[in-house]
Amino acid sequence: MTAEQAADGAFAVEGWDEMGFPSDEEPSEVEYAAADVWYEANKAALQACCEGWPEEKRLRAFGLELLTNPEVQLADRDTALAKLRALTEEEDGRGEFVNSDIGMLADALAVDLDNPRDLIAALTIAFTTLELSGFHPDEPIEPKRQAVYNAIDALEAATEMPTSH
Repeated sequence: MTAEQAADGAFAVEGWDEMGFPSDEEPSEVEYAAADVWYEANKAALQACCEGWPEEKRLRAFGLELLTNPEVQLADRDTALAKLRALTEEEDGRGEFVNSDIGMLADALAVDLDNPRDLIAALTIAFTTLELSGFHPDEPIEPKRQAVYNAIDALEAATEMPTSH
């Protein structure tokens, strides 16, 4: 079984849970089996990587994530910030599709934050507004671009590592 098949199985089971377990949407036996492989791999990975960690730190470990774009998903802080700013600068507002790299870069950047949801949401919403600004051609695009930069700056400030003096 591939990692993608196992992740798809887990996605199917978790999606069914989030939908409230509708009987006509129940995952197949193959999806259940694939999900079990994903969950067992997750358990083994967490056990291996968290060996010797204090319990409070173990509770913050999330587990496996399928890497579909490692260059983006595993970007270090400086690279993620640079890519976010470059994507913002390049955006012309004529897109019809949302760039998933924005959310993945924000996630990579905020990996060590306790509760980054609001910061990530602010960035992705601002970028989506910029991306789709072509649907409102009478509105100026630059204030939307500035809102994205402001959201990036807020995420950067929140992830700044304190320096020792």
